[in-house]
Amino acid sequence: MPFKKGDIVFSPANIAPLYLPKSKKLLLTLHDVSFITYKDTFSKPMRIYYNFVVPFNIKRASKIITVSNSAKEEIQNYFPSSIGKIEVIYHGLDPIYKQNKMLKKKNQILYVGSLNKRKNFVNVIKMFNMLNTDTTLKIVGNFSSNFDLDKQTQELIEKAKSDKNIIFVQNITTTELIQTYNESKLFLYPSFYEGFGLPILEAMGCGTPVLCSNTTSMPEVGGDAAIYVQPDEVEDMLHKTKKILSDELLQKDMIEKGLLQSQKFTLDKMTKKHLDIFKRLVDEK
Repeated sequence: MPFKKGDIVFSPANIAPLYLPKSKKLLLTLHDVSFITYKDTFSKPMRIYYNFVVPFNIKRASKIITVSNSAKEEIQNYFPSSIGKIEVIYHGLDPIYKQNKMLKKKNQILYVGSLNKRKNFVNVIKMFNMLNTDTTLKIVGNFSSNFDLDKQTQELIEKAKSDKNIIFVQNITTTELIQTYNESKLFLYPSFYEGFGLPILEAMGCGTPVLCSNTTSMPEVGGDAAIYVQPDEVEDMLHKTKKILSDELLQKDMIEKGLLQSQKFTLDKMTKKHLDIFKRLVDEK
């Protein structure tokens, strides 16, 4: 059946209009429920808004897309009305994130993410302070002051900024980010919680070994190509970081596995699965 104007309202970013005519089918993408599980990382107005809008949208939706099986289980746990509506569609990796063998690896560990405590940048810095090797830590991301950080964390950041071996970078271009991935010997992503964890694939696509958390969606994304840690175990992170940095054969194996793993998540697959849902919704009576 051909598409008709306005058959479906697609809301790809967690929320949808509160009013929709009954004739319209709502397709909602809900990436995760971090507004519940990590509510302290959201402002109070945002929490109130999400806690009102999301349950309403879930009940209204004809179908719900989420980005991992981990996220699906959590959504169903908190919102039983979603059961039977949810389909998992993994993110696809943009093919511009690719290995450049002309770029030489530096003695550099890379972290990409915001200064949101959920991302666990605190333990990244603590681990690096214990590393005692001739290595640089590059922290790339959004350093917005909107995140509510306690005094101890603020002091940790200020001390890190004065360390010549820790480099903070923000407002980086995509081209610069791809180069940074390629030049790094190790990508650290010990986040406490992720609906998906796209930077894992970005690093793998650029030929960088990945050490990430064994929680939520990250084992789905990293597969057998990543090495995993408990995000709150700094000593374990330190031990595995040293192991990877000191073992060239292990690095080579992780790079090869990572390139293969990243190729499983394509924009083409993601697009086709979205189109399939659109068509099924249009065909439904």
